[in-house]
Amino acid sequence: MTKMFRCKFLAHGLYIHYDCFRHCHLSIHSPNERNNNYIIPYTGPQDKIDWEKVFEIKNSRVKSMREGDIPPFCKGCHWIEEFDETSDEQYLSDFENYIDMIWLGHSNQCNANCIYCFAYQEILEHRTIKGYDIFPLFKELLDKKIYNLEKNPNAHVSFAMGEPTIMQNFDDIIKTFADGGNKFFALYSNGIHFSKMTEKVLAMPDVEINVVISLDAGSREVFKKVKKVDKFDTVCENIKKYAAAANKPKGLGVKYIIIPDINDTKEEIDRWLDICINKLNVKYLIADIEEHWFVQKHGEVPEYIKDLLRYIRQRCLDANIDFEFYDRALVLHL
Repeated sequence: MTKMFRCKFLAHGLYIHYDCFRHCHLSIHSPNERNNNYIIPYTGPQDKIDWEKVFEIKNSRVKSMREGDIPPFCKGCHWIEEFDETSDEQYLSDFENYIDMIWLGHSNQCNANCIYCFAYQEILEHRTIKGYDIFPLFKELLDKKIYNLEKNPNAHVSFAMGEPTIMQNFDDIIKTFADGGNKFFALYSNGIHFSKMTEKVLAMPDVEINVVISLDAGSREVFKKVKKVDKFDTVCENIKKYAAAANKPKGLGVKYIIIPDINDTKEEIDRWLDICINKLNVKYLIADIEEHWFVQKHGEVPEYIKDLLRYIRQRCLDANIDFEFYDRALVLHL
C-alpha cells in the first residue's frame, strides 16, 4: 500500500521573510535545508507577486508528498501526517489555492540576544536593514481572498521573527487583520517590551491570541546568560500584567527552553516554576529543548534532560496548570 504524506502548512502556509516567501518557518530538524524552503523572492511592495506561480510551486510540493516524496527541508518534522488510499479523508483541499496560515518574518528587529535564536546569524547580518512597508501585501492578501477566512475561519497570523512588539506598526498589523475578520493570532515574545495592544487583545472575548513568552530561567543570573540582557525583573513584571489580562487559559504561555550546561538543572527549573505559578499567576507553561544542540546531537537526548522535561510536566499536573511540549520536546514522545 502506497504511503502518502501531507502537511497543512506546506499546503496553505505562507512565511513572509525579509527577502522572499517560504512555505513555513519550521524545518526545525534540517537547518542546512532552510534555503530550499523557498517559493519566490519578495522584498517589498515594489515586487509584483505572481500568485499563480506561488500556488503552482506549493501544489507541486503537495503532489510530491502524496507520492511519498518528502522534501529535504521537511524530513523529521513532526507536523507531517501519513495516510493512504483507503483513508476517508483525502485532503483534497490541499490543492486549493488559498492561504490560511501566515508567519510574519519580514522584520528581525530585536531587543535581546538570545543564545539559542535560530535566526541569530541572520539578525547579526541584517539587523540594520529597514523593514519594508507590509501593508500593501496585507491589503492584497485580504482583498483577493488569498488569505481566506471563508475557506478556514480558524486561519491565523503568527509573528515568527525578531521581537514583534517593537516591530514598526505592530498595533496596526493586529488591527488590520482583526478588522478583516481574523480572530486568531500567535505571538512569540521575549517579554522585555510591554505592549498595551497585546494586553488589550488578551482581554478581548472574541479574539483568540496565544502569547508565548520565553523566560527560560528562574533567576536573574541565568536569564542574563541566556538572553545577554539584564531584564529578568522587567520580563517577570510584564508577564504578571499579561497574565492578569488574559481571559482564556492558554491566552498567555511561559516557556522554558532547556539549554545544556546553561539552565539544565532541577534547581533552576524549580525557581522558574515557583515564580510562574506562585508569583506571576501563569496558567499555561511550555517546555522545549534548544534547537542547535538538538540538531547537532541528531535528536539523541540524554536521559537527564528527558527526566527534567517529565518533571516539569508532572509539576504542572500537580498544580493543575495547563502544560505543553513544543517542537524538540514534543517529538521525544515522553
